[in-house]
Amino acid sequence: MENSNIELIHRLNRAQGQIEAIKKSLAADDAKDCVKTLRLLKAANNALKKFGEAYVAQHLHECIRSNVSSEDMEKGLQEVVYSAFSL
Repeated sequence: MENSNIELIHRLNRAQGQIEAIKKSLAADDAKDCVKTLRLLKAANNALKKFGEAYVAQHLHECIRSNVSSEDMEKGLQEVVYSAFSL
């Protein structure tokens, strides 16, 4: 597996760990610590955002290295931007 993919997987694992911590807190009926749960939620959200940024950057780098035509790259970028902002 390529080194950059390993880094992406680590980013996803970090987000997954935060989500698992939220699930454990809810399963233990430890919802009274609302601040802790909200902090975990924010951390998971930030981890997913960082994953998205790294993933798009890696994809763009690969497109440039593989000499994708500028028209295809522009079309792909438009789709990525649309998808990112329609979440």
